[in-house]
Amino acid sequence: MIHHEWDADLEPALAIDSGDVVHYDLKVAGEGQVWPGATYPESKFDFDTIYNLSGPLFVNGAQAGDTLEVEILDLKPGDWGWAAFLPGLGLLPEDFPDGYVRTFDLTKGATTTLVPGVEIPVSPFLGVLGNHPGEPARQLPFPPHHGGGNMDNRHLTAGVTLWLPVFADGALFSCGDPHAAQGDGEVCVTAVECPMQASLRFTLHKRRSEAPSFRVPPAAVSQRDAAGYHSTMGIDPDLMTGAKKATRAMIDWLVDEHGLTREDAYILCSAAGDLKIFEIVDSGVWNVGMTMPLSIFQTR
Repeated sequence: MIHHEWDADLEPALAIDSGDVVHYDLKVAGEGQVWPGATYPESKFDFDTIYNLSGPLFVNGAQAGDTLEVEILDLKPGDWGWAAFLPGLGLLPEDFPDGYVRTFDLTKGATTTLVPGVEIPVSPFLGVLGNHPGEPARQLPFPPHHGGGNMDNRHLTAGVTLWLPVFADGALFSCGDPHAAQGDGEVCVTAVECPMQASLRFTLHKRRSEAPSFRVPPAAVSQRDAAGYHSTMGIDPDLMTGAKKATRAMIDWLVDEHGLTREDAYILCSAAGDLKIFEIVDSGVWNVGMTMPLSIFQTR
């Protein structure tokens, strides 16, 4: 069942026992609002329905204070995706006041082309994985919450195990917002959004978790930095200002060094670049990095 917000009064789509595996056929965020080849003027974004969450799932025996283990067994993206930045949103709305949409062919499998010579690695994950957060009974699908939700954590790929605190009877787990590719930070406000098939195994634990957590085994660790990476730094006493400085500097480098438009450079920072906190303890001044894997460039 598709729903667009956290709602404890929804009839569960399915009841399962601990240890069961559930197979999902997930709709792309913005289903029917953006389509292959669409431009920003053609797209029809509706933020009340842009998130298509599948669920809720009722886990028999789950109670507030328990922990739900979610094993991510398999993720298969569909054959297309989209990315955008929208007026007033993202890390740099003052730099990019006009909306921009581009779509991607995902049929090659391992990568998708931004422009000739720039290949974004496909590393699918679900932007939303979460239990109902408790009170109030109805809540927006974003931002993330203490039960998980719209975490947009690119590390939650196939092979990873996630643990989520339970706040409602049955856990009322939902998932969605599938992504084909994203960097840490998702700075332009989207990843490469796509439809996806997913298989998840659920195990209930009668113990408390203070916060969502996850474990990445060796087989699931990304190798996209194997060719090294280029990094810019934003040094500032304000975290957000530092993040903006680092991202602006990376956009400038992508334009100057690789000939991208500023719009495509911003999209690439969101789809493949990683924001990192390099340093936090030095007299109240942050050092924020934006790193870009060199493996994406066919000519380095």
